[in-house]
This record gives sequence, structure tokens and C-alpha cells, in this order.
Amino acid sequence: MIKRLNALILLFIILSVIATGCGETTTPEKMDPESSAQSNEVQSQEVFSVGETVKLGDLQFSVNEVRTSAGDEFFKPEQGNVYFIVDSTISNLATESASISSLLMFKLVDDEGYNYQITLGPNTKGSLDGELGPGRKMRGELAFEVPENAQGMELIFEPNVFGFGQAIYKVK
Repeated sequence: MIKRLNALILLFIILSVIATGCGETTTPEKMDPESSAQSNEVQSQEVFSVGETVKLGDLQFSVNEVRTSAGDEFFKPEQGNVYFIVDSTISNLATESASISSLLMFKLVDDEGYNYQITLGPNTKGSLDGELGPGRKMRGELAFEVPENAQGMELIFEPNVFGFGQAIYKVK
């Protein structure tokens, strides 16, 4: 029994060493700001506008409108922040149900690269969470707490956590 356990541990260590040794080694290289900006332009992808509809896999997604809110008597953003609220619609074009999660599928990014996650609390209509049956649609609002002076806001919709694509919407 102990020999078998030792053999398994040894096998695990050998496989771990082999797996880490097979990776490609990259050496960091210093980039000047101009060439870095050029490489970002080459890799950019299409950015959509409010009102446009995008199909990713079996899901169809659109941003209907955006608004800001200072909160209400129960929920208020921190001093200097506002709630940025995005009204969206998702349709399931598949023949099977799809699980929708606002926390996992959406984030908001400003022009400085800061990411903002879904904020729970402010008064919103509907929800983009739950099981979405085949041929059905779901409409709801997503709320993010952002600085009042944040600019260049983009909503990123990424329906598959393992990454088969994303839709980027310019929302401010």
C-alpha cells in the first residue's frame, strides 16, 4: 500500500515537472508608448452602439438604452460615484435552455481600462439572470457603480466563461 502511494506521488511529481517544462518561454520586451498604441489598433475588434443587435453563439443580445442614477433613500453610491444602468435584452435562439448570469457575463470598462462589476442594490427594472428557455427573450437592467467623471464606457458581454467571443458596446 505504501509502495503504491509512493509510486503515485513520484508519478505526479514527474508529470508536473514535464508539464511545466514543456511550456514556451517568452522574454519580456520593453515597448515605447507609440508602438504599443499601434499594436492595440491592429488587435481591436468591432465596437457596437446602443440599439444594435449582436448574435454570439445561440444568444442574441442588444443594449436598449443607458441612464445614470444617484440612488434612492435606501441605496446610494459612494460619494463621487453614480449608478450607471444599462437596459438590455437577451434572446435564446437555441433549441435548449440557456443559463444567464449577469455577474459572470457582463462588465463595464472605462477609457482608462478600469473594470466595473455588477452592483446589487439600486432600483432597476427586470433582471438578466436565470434560465432562458428556447425561443424566449429576457429584458432587464444592469447596474454598475462608477465615478461620476468616468468616460469612454464600454459594456462587455461575454456569454461563455470559456471564451467563444465577446460583444463590446460603446455606452458613453
